Amino acid sequence: MRYLYSFLIQFYGLLIFCASFVNSKAKKWCDGRKNWLNSLKKNRNLQLKYIWIHCASAGEYEQAIPLIQQIRKEQKEDYQIAVSFFSPSGFESYQSSKEIDLLFYLPLDTPKNAIQLLEILQPKFAFFIRYEIWWNILFELKNKNIPTYLINSNPHQKRNFIYKKYLARTLPFFTEVFHTNKVGSTKIERVLNIKDADNFSDSYLENFSKDSYVILLGSSWETEEKYVAAFYKKYISKIKNLKIIIAPHEYNSTKIQVLSSLFNCNIHCYSVEKNKPPFTTERIASILFLDQKGILKHVYKYADIALIGGGFKNGIHNCSEAMVYKIPVLFGPNYKQFEDAIEYMSSKVAFSFQNYDEFEHILLDLYQQPINLHQLEALDFYFSKNKNTSQEILNTINLK
Repeated sequence: MRYLYSFLIQFYGLLIFCASFVNSKAKKWCDGRKNWLNSLKKNRNLQLKYIWIHCASAGEYEQAIPLIQQIRKEQKEDYQIAVSFFSPSGFESYQSSKEIDLLFYLPLDTPKNAIQLLEILQPKFAFFIRYEIWWNILFELKNKNIPTYLINSNPHQKRNFIYKKYLARTLPFFTEVFHTNKVGSTKIERVLNIKDADNFSDSYLENFSKDSYVILLGSSWETEEKYVAAFYKKYISKIKNLKIIIAPHEYNSTKIQVLSSLFNCNIHCYSVEKNKPPFTTERIASILFLDQKGILKHVYKYADIALIGGGFKNGIHNCSEAMVYKIPVLFGPNYKQFEDAIEYMSSKVAFSFQNYDEFEHILLDLYQQPINLHQLEALDFYFSKNKNTSQEILNTINLK
């Protein structure tokens, strides 16, 4: 079966190479792996010891940060941190991160690349985050007796027959698999740490949200934007000071025109509004386009309700970033592979909808009857179970 896997990996690489001529993301993927071997040889200091952490993209790296920080705290200067990414977006986002000593793209998982990678990197320990399970690399790690761990494994993940077979062959390569339902999740630990250290303050957003009912679309896609636009146009005259903050998952120079047409009104850009003279009644916006990356996780504090995007795509984005501020969270139907979303649903602080009618009904119910103290207490208990996940993981591992 490994031979079949290796053939499919080679074919996958060929497909991305062909796509790189017409697709910018595929081109970045290919360009990032050009001369990866020489680049790694040049940057890897053979006099130092490395712990290797592999992440698919930026979201997985955020989950790795508590673990990295705990390693730094416990081991001080004993180890260097090497981080690899599969996606260009993750690599580009953290090129200047102070937490990373050695950054590189994960090469295509062929048997030859796996051997060359480990001959150069020579990690003392390896950590893989969530779903990053690469057969040939794991085979070589096992072959070299390098302790290897899977972090934030999700027991709720749906698995088809083929994937179950794949896991049956590859999971035994790990020294230990840390399931979120046993040791907690560094994803939750990360958002709790961000909230605890949150000193983000913005006078414009404070005035924008003051005495208002604010719905925030976080990492939204087209379907969520259409639903909120329909709700806004229907209830703008019925809900006092109804306001919307939109933070799309992806946007370009034409996005604000698209949103203005969808909402049938002018939409104010955060980057423009925040630099204007002090907030006045003449400048009050009803809809704000959050066009500054990296601050969404802080802006949730200014909302009354959060709608998390991705529920009508492959899966919702990080709903815990909003939930730590104890506001109700809504999302589409594709959430069941995320254990935190399932927990919030069971505590009745998060709500899923299949269509616009359900979305409208949930929003109106929450407007009329906010979540209660009992529900928030259940939320606090869940957070407390995940507060020290990285420490619990390292307590199990002897980093010597």
